[in-house]
Amino acid sequence: MSELLLALDGALGPFSAALIAPDGSGTHAASLARNDALERGLSFVDELLAGRPLAEIRTVAVTVGPGTFTGLRIALSFAKSFAFARGLPLVGLSSYDVVERDGAPLPSAAFVTGRSGLVCGRLRLASETIVHCGSTGAVAEAFAQRLQRGATLECAGVLEGVASRLGELGVIVRVSIPAESPPALALARKALRREPAPSPHHVRADYGSQIYCAEQP
Repeated sequence: MSELLLALDGALGPFSAALIAPDGSGTHAASLARNDALERGLSFVDELLAGRPLAEIRTVAVTVGPGTFTGLRIALSFAKSFAFARGLPLVGLSSYDVVERDGAPLPSAAFVTGRSGLVCGRLRLASETIVHCGSTGAVAEAFAQRLQRGATLECAGVLEGVASRLGELGVIVRVSIPAESPPALALARKALRREPAPSPHHVRADYGSQIYCAEQP
């Protein structure tokens, strides 16, 4: 019997799901055309399995945010319930990790759309990691203050408004190669290399409510 990882994302756009084998082969991914994950979530995963037994799913992964509030809650609730009910390990990944490419040179930044009217960004420097959520201007200015004028910053994710403001503030923006589509597929590939949480209860949502925080990486 095959072993599969099921990845679910509702934070970075329409609800999407992906299946992938531990060696990265046998990928299957799709997203819902409309935001009807609440009504079609269970049947959507069943359609993705395409007749394969549910028992082939051995690990579950989910994007924990920040991102679309309703979609994030639905995907996270589904993933936690499914993992708990079947006794499966659950991997939770930040939206920033999903959109940012592996091995991105420092400094690098990842941006996602948060709650209505907000953008959330993560700036990774050699010595610290900065997370800021707010208006596009406020986030860009907070990051520019941590960079030298003329610095090159690799940026990934939703850059509308942020990239232009960073440029006005003297930061050279280098747009990263977009992550795979749908987001659940990028999540699935990265989750293969991450350790699961001690239990599904340890996986919690990040709704992008932080105004500002800094932490050591």
